[in-house]
Amino acid sequence: MKASKLHSYPNKDVFSAIISGKQLKAASPFYSSASLRLINPKTLNGMSFITRLPTQYIMPSAFIENDPSPLVKLLDRMDPHLKIYALPELHAKLYINEKSVWVGSSNFTINGFSGKQEILIQFDGKEDSWSKVFDAYMKDSVQVGKSDLKKLSLWISLGLTKIRSQHYTTHETSANSAKTPLTFEDFIEWLTEPKQPHAVIRKHIYDRVKGKNFMSGHVPPAFNGSMSFLRLNSKHIPALANASDDSIPLAVLDDFASFVQKFGDHYRGPKGGYWRNYLSTRLGGAQVSGGAGDTVAKKCLVLIPAYIKARLQPLFG
Repeated sequence: MKASKLHSYPNKDVFSAIISGKQLKAASPFYSSASLRLINPKTLNGMSFITRLPTQYIMPSAFIENDPSPLVKLLDRMDPHLKIYALPELHAKLYINEKSVWVGSSNFTINGFSGKQEILIQFDGKEDSWSKVFDAYMKDSVQVGKSDLKKLSLWISLGLTKIRSQHYTTHETSANSAKTPLTFEDFIEWLTEPKQPHAVIRKHIYDRVKGKNFMSGHVPPAFNGSMSFLRLNSKHIPALANASDDSIPLAVLDDFASFVQKFGDHYRGPKGGYWRNYLSTRLGGAQVSGGAGDTVAKKCLVLIPAYIKARLQPLFG
């Protein structure tokens, strides 16, 4: 395999060449609305695009890496000839049309093709090996539809989900985890890190994630809901940092109950159950007596301040 060109300052002409074919396979962690607007559906008859998006849409994630609205607009112009795939840990930048292959460091953004110091290696002609790489990434990913992206846009408008900058998405925060910081998957890895505080509480939640007492479905909505609550109410983080799950200040619980009453039905368990149905009325839920999810929710509220501190996220709130 011999490179045809080395682009050390890839510019708009290189981007134009990438989108000039009839078929495009693109893998890029980030994109921009300006770059997507340059795609011409009259000349580009089919596109498969792998990027950083959530893989689940049954509840809001506190943070995401990309604005879904430009993808909705592109789907409006290209559907059904555009397929979008979510791969949250994607780092590669790979572009394939019927003429050439480009691989390197440029994201699918105007800034990535602005003549700055980026690297793209171009291979002309048919390169099956790179297509196999793309297909492997696609198998690792989850296809995302327009209804998923519109749901994501709704959660952003409600303030339940926040689009964070690339700096904090790609910042190296832990030698022990390759996961994107402040995601449920990374939180699970953090639970097992031995030097972190709240060892007993961490073990309790980790055991539930692994199915102990059949409560694994309670943890994802409790984590994501508590994350969004604390991002919207960051004033409570210092108090929770010094609390245990049985000594959470009443002011925190009152505000948390209001959050659950207002937004709780946006959070669902893996089997489709509503989060509010797991919680007691004290926490804004529907259970008049009991509330099996209360214990998990309170433990997540206490753990999250330690977790975000460990992941060095200064812009959490």
